[in-house]
Amino acid sequence: MMETRILPYWLLIFTIGFGWFSLAPLVPVLEYTFNVPLSSILFIISAYGYSMAILGLLAGFLSAKFTTRSVLLLSSLLSFIGLLGRAVSNGFGTFFLFAIIASLAYPLAVAPVGSIAKSVFKGNANTVVGISVGILFIGMALGSFISPSILSFIGLRGTLMLNAILALIAMILIIPSLRSYPAHYERSLKGSFNLGMVKNWYVGLAVASISVTLGSIASIVLQIHGIITLLAVSMGGFLTGLSFLGSGLGAIILPSLLENRLRLGLISVGLLTSLSAVITVLSLSFTINFPLIAIGYFLFGFFGNAYWSMAMASTTLYVNDPAKAGFATSMYSVITNVGVSVIPETVGVLFSNNSTIIEGVIIVVIIELIAGLLSFFLKS
Repeated sequence: MMETRILPYWLLIFTIGFGWFSLAPLVPVLEYTFNVPLSSILFIISAYGYSMAILGLLAGFLSAKFTTRSVLLLSSLLSFIGLLGRAVSNGFGTFFLFAIIASLAYPLAVAPVGSIAKSVFKGNANTVVGISVGILFIGMALGSFISPSILSFIGLRGTLMLNAILALIAMILIIPSLRSYPAHYERSLKGSFNLGMVKNWYVGLAVASISVTLGSIASIVLQIHGIITLLAVSMGGFLTGLSFLGSGLGAIILPSLLENRLRLGLISVGLLTSLSAVITVLSLSFTINFPLIAIGYFLFGFFGNAYWSMAMASTTLYVNDPAKAGFATSMYSVITNVGVSVIPETVGVLFSNNSTIIEGVIIVVIIELIAGLLSFFLKS
């Protein structure tokens, strides 16, 4: 019973990730179809991050003050309505509107994951958070990898409709399963914040923001090395998908293996995250050894997202109630996405030419080394 009741939740998380990043390879097609500039399509893709940054705390608050059931029901409804509306839209205005609605499902489903982990699985919170985050990234990776092939078979409308059908299946399955989730928690949020959580926030911010930065600059740096644009774009897309795949696998495998050795796990995975980040940024910036760069991207995704999810689960140890745990993980998610909205733009630009690339490398290395060293001090 403990294993099966969370499966519909994981399916919901998967479909959100799949629907989100299935758009990424279709950007040129969407530009042509709706006759809009690139920035308009990219904003829709980034809307999921903005939704988490803006609504993450609200999602945790709703989960705490009402029930996790109501939040997950709302998430599944918004995901289906948004993805269906996106699929049947004939103009960019309606496509944009429904895409924003679909993005609202993300914080509602992911932000209160701490409540689900502590209320349903209690002693296995680290494993549940890791698998949940990992499944989101597996969905993102598969959406990015296979949507071009789906497009070639059933066209743009069919590809978008497939996303809606998957969301409908997730909604149908999660509604009856919600009865197995606890309905009532302590309603007070007093004690949801602890100063020690700030260390965890830094880890989440550092890992997620640098991961997005490296994904954003891959094609640009490869072009600087003299690789032609089309090939650089293709290679950059492969590296990003590989990083997502590593992120999903790492978050699923490592936290569950290290559940009973949490302190050792945090330290070892934290240090390996720093090491893999250094390998990735150095190999990308100063070589054209693509296999080495690809290994770096996969390993940083594998160790980095495991570290991210373990640091998230660690925030639940600062509180004593499932409702507060959901709010604690919500705060973590919000800070992470604030970092994602700031650091890639400010640090990533340093990788756009040879004169500033060394500065960018130094900043990335310092950020990740600090994140790795903090693993010794996270609550376990």
